[in-house]
Amino acid sequence: FQAEHNLAQTGLIDNSTKQALERAPGRPATHKKLLMMEASAYSAQDPGNGAYTASGSLLRSGLIAVDPNVIPLGTRVYIEGYGYAIADDIGGGIVGNRIDVAMDTHAEALQFGRRTVTLYIL
Repeated sequence: FQAEHNLAQTGLIDNSTKQALERAPGRPATHKKLLMMEASAYSAQDPGNGAYTASGSLLRSGLIAVDPNVIPLGTRVYIEGYGYAIADDIGGGIVGNRIDVAMDTHAEALQFGRRTVTLYIL
């Protein structure tokens, strides 16, 4: 890890290594809450979808649709198998412990499919 991130290769977790680990992709070191969610994917290219989220952002990877009664809009999350995201959209079928993860293309959304994911509220 140290070599890959141009750090002194000590084999120890010093402050520089710790900071790099915290910034590295992967499961977050700390979180406020853990939820099991049923996830599906969508894109602006899907029939019937617009180009913007309910919050006014351009629909793109890194944003998710949520039930705001479960996850408030604007919440930062980490989703295993997807990565870091922001709750920025809502949808009629997104109720309870269900989310839609935004993808950049229709093909990516189809490839993601539907699955159960672990979601970390940051």
